[in-house]
Amino acid sequence: MMETEVMIFRLVLAGLLGGLIGMERERHGRPAGFRTNILLATGSALLMMLSQYMYDLYPGQNSGSIIRLDPGRIAAMSITGIGFLGAGAIIKSKGHVRGLTTAACLWMVAAVGLAVGCGFYLPALVATGIALFSLLGLRFLERHFRKDWYRKLILSFDGIEDQMPDIIKVMDNHQVWILRMGLNQNLKGNETGYELELKMRENIFKHDLISDLARIPGLKRVQLI
Repeated sequence: MMETEVMIFRLVLAGLLGGLIGMERERHGRPAGFRTNILLATGSALLMMLSQYMYDLYPGQNSGSIIRLDPGRIAAMSITGIGFLGAGAIIKSKGHVRGLTTAACLWMVAAVGLAVGCGFYLPALVATGIALFSLLGLRFLERHFRKDWYRKLILSFDGIEDQMPDIIKVMDNHQVWILRMGLNQNLKGNETGYELELKMRENIFKHDLISDLARIPGLKRVQLI
């Protein structure tokens, strides 16, 4: 049977490593922060030790027995359960998805806890270091990367005339690409609506773009999401 000191050490180490990753999430105001990651890592370590302890409870069981022990089953089901926590951390609003990094952190923290629980100390420490580097160090590098940004543009016009040539001209002048377009015409209300999915080089709400669109005859409403 595992010594008490070893069990306590593994639980404390798992909580410490999980807390280190959780501090970064807490600092950025994410829902799964410091305490959540500590609980997750410590619980994962406990489940892994429980899985190993099954062999001590049933020492006579082997591959030829009716009851077969699988120490990896509890760990595998733990990772499955973490998926529900990760799904709860992901938020989709107005076409934007947030929380993917937090969900990945929960998955990583669970893996670190399981590793510590089975005595895999060095890989757990290295994995924690890599996670912290990706969360803290790579954040500064990302600022220098040129990325594509995606926005949704909603336009409403008086009348049912085709305004797409003028819209395309404005987009070309601002180096904005139209990926998809939806058209909604209200014949009774004499109104035409466009819903455009855009791709741009800058993550900004371009005032010049809005000003140029406002010059198109009949424009009633502009919304850039």
